[in-house]
Amino acid sequence: MADGLIDKPYIYVELNNKDISTYITPYLTRFTYTDNDGLNKDEVDDIEIEFEDSQDIFKNNPPSRGSSLKVKFGYQDLIQSTGIFFIDSYTYKNSRKGFLFTIKALATDVKASYRTIKTTAFENTSIKAIAEKIAKDNNYKLDFIGQNISFNRITQQEKRDLQFLHFLCSNYGYTCKVSNKKIIIRNIQDVLKSSNVYILKRNNIIDFEFEASSLFDSNIEVSYLDPDKKELTKDKLNTNVKYSGNTKKKNIRVENQNQANLLAKAQKNISELKEVKAKLVIEGNPNVYSTSNIGISGFGAFDRVYYIACAKHSISREGYTTELDIYRNPYDTVKENEK
Repeated sequence: MADGLIDKPYIYVELNNKDISTYITPYLTRFTYTDNDGLNKDEVDDIEIEFEDSQDIFKNNPPSRGSSLKVKFGYQDLIQSTGIFFIDSYTYKNSRKGFLFTIKALATDVKASYRTIKTTAFENTSIKAIAEKIAKDNNYKLDFIGQNISFNRITQQEKRDLQFLHFLCSNYGYTCKVSNKKIIIRNIQDVLKSSNVYILKRNNIIDFEFEASSLFDSNIEVSYLDPDKKELTKDKLNTNVKYSGNTKKKNIRVENQNQANLLAKAQKNISELKEVKAKLVIEGNPNVYSTSNIGISGFGAFDRVYYIACAKHSISREGYTTELDIYRNPYDTVKENEK
């Protein structure tokens, strides 16, 4: 990225496959696209579009909930597509800014079938096979990259499909999110070890806050019933979180030592990842996205490689900024390739 992008921000909006950009632009006061990684919690990407509505245009003609939105944003020569979103809610309010109408859309469909709580048993399966079934049942495609993990039997106990899949993925160190009608799953260790690192320099950053904490776990302990020994066995790993005496105990039923070891390694990565975090506001950059690595330069001891957990792109009448929630990459052996 060239230093100091100063082009006029660009935004294009389709409602139910119809271009409404020209119609809404005079009234648009704020656009926000939140791109989450799907690792830390059951997160869904969302879009919010706020309009000035002193003429009652949107209040009297609100879009139908469930309608599709497609948005492209960035700059004329650097455009990013958000994919398909579905309108979940809208609000109408009066404030010091005047009458405002806000649309909120989610990457997941708002149909009832996506939110049904289920209890389902999976037998002789794998994490990828479970993801494939859930994707097929909900009319999604699957984009899965990472080591597959086998299970003799595992139960989806009173959980929604995506809720259960995220629970399973987060335990074994996978990100899991829905984007553009696809379930995207990535092994977090593979992402952290990626050599594709974008470098942010001090002059690209508007606001920043770094925090180092010892509140996260120095030990990960997973217990399982050894089928051969017929006794409870513990798998324990030490993390590199400094000055912490905490031990994280995972009370999750696993079937063998391999599962216990994979789960312990995944939780070790996650604990180490959270030891140092930062929140940055940078010049708007549509090429910065979650589930990727970024290098920080110009901050002394904080100059390291970080993992992007969330990228929030905001365009208003004041301009375009990108807000990042990042965590220090515990591997930090990545070759930093300045682009």
